[in-house]
Amino acid sequence: MDIRASDAERDATVDRLREAAAEGRLTLEDLTDRIEAAAGAVMRSELVPLTSDLPDAIVVHEAVPTANIRAVGDVKRVGTWTVDAENEFRTWFGNIKLDLRQAQITTIETHINARAVFGNVVLLVPEGVEVELRARTQIGRTKLDAGLRTPGAPRVVLSGGTFFGDIKVQHRRLWEKLTRRGTLKQ
Repeated sequence: MDIRASDAERDATVDRLREAAAEGRLTLEDLTDRIEAAAGAVMRSELVPLTSDLPDAIVVHEAVPTANIRAVGDVKRVGTWTVDAENEFRTWFGNIKLDLRQAQITTIETHINARAVFGNVVLLVPEGVEVELRARTQIGRTKLDAGLRTPGAPRVVLSGGTFFGDIKVQHRRLWEKLTRRGTLKQ
């Protein structure tokens, strides 16, 4: 017989998921999906699969050095990559594109300082991730595609900016939005 989950059990599951993400075991997208499932769990049996593929023991890792990338031309980080707690990306005459949807995050709050002179800054984040936009543009537009925040999901603080360029924070690419709308209408 299954038993209803308590708030404390849901909170413990969310804490373990956050720890696993900090250890690099879950991507931001995995983390937000699992936290959302944990928050909506009614029965204990719904919580078990959320952490069943994670080890019981927590391994403490030494701090990873800060990401610091400078370039003339484009800076692009996509796919599976590790996002440190503090990150700095700078480019002259190029764009900065950071896709965190499959990235391994090391902390619950990540700071990204992205500066582009004569280029755009594009940040793609998984659904549910909170983004605080501190970045500014001198000549260009700023667009924050703020989706619904999942309680307990990671937080990204984007600072820096552009001189001649746009700043965009998106949760999905345009084709993904169109695909989802098409699926929902059917």
